[in-house]
Amino acid sequence: MTLSEEQIKNLYAFTRKHFVEYYDLQTELVDHMANDIEAILEDDPSLSFEQARDKAFKKFGVFGFMEVVEQRAKAMNKKYAKLLWHYTKDWFRLPQIMATISMCLIFYTIFSFEVSSLIFVTAFLLLCIFLMYKAFSMNRKIKKKQKTKEKLWLLEDIIYRNASAGGLFFAPQVFHFMYTVDGLEGYKPFICALVFTLIIIYTYVSTVVIPKNAEIHLLETYPEYSL
Repeated sequence: MTLSEEQIKNLYAFTRKHFVEYYDLQTELVDHMANDIEAILEDDPSLSFEQARDKAFKKFGVFGFMEVVEQRAKAMNKKYAKLLWHYTKDWFRLPQIMATISMCLIFYTIFSFEVSSLIFVTAFLLLCIFLMYKAFSMNRKIKKKQKTKEKLWLLEDIIYRNASAGGLFFAPQVFHFMYTVDGLEGYKPFICALVFTLIIIYTYVSTVVIPKNAEIHLLETYPEYSL
C-alpha cells in the first residue's frame, strides 16, 4: 500500500517530535520510514498506521534517530570544510596573493614597533568585536527562520553557525602566544603577523564569502531548496 499525504505529514511531525529539526534530515528519514511502513503493512494489514510507524521506529535502536543525525552532520561538516578550503585557496593565487603578502608585511612592521603590544591588543580587540558582531547577526538570522517556521537545512545552519566561530577560537591563541612564549623574541613579530593574516583571511571567507555564496551551494546540495 501507498501512504496518504496525511500519513506523510504525520511522519514529518513524528521526526520533529524526536528532535530532528532539519528539513533535509526529516525528508530522508520520512522516505526511509514510509518504505518500511508500507512493507510492514503489506506483511500484516491488521496493523494500524501508528503501530506500523512505531514498529519501523524501533528499528533505529535505543537512541532513535540520533545516529542518523550524527552521521549526516559529519557529512555536512566535511562538505563545509571543503567549501572553506576551496575559497581559502583563492587567496593564495594572483591577484589576492599580493594583497595577502602586503597585509602580512604591514602587520609585521606594526608588530615590530616598540609599542607593538598596545597596537596588537587594539587590533585583537577590534577583531574580536567584529567576530562577535558577525556571530550575533548569523545566530539572529537562524532564530528568525525558526520563529517564522521556515524549513531549516543542516548545511545552511552549519554555514551560518560556523561563521566567525573559528576566528573567535584562533584569535585568543595568537594573543596567548604573543605574551607567554619566551625565546622567540626575534621571530614573534613575523609569526604573529603571519597567523593574524591567516585569521583575517579565514574570518573573511567564513563570515562573508561563504554566506554570500550559500544559496548556490544549498541549491547544489538540496534541489528542493528553492521550493
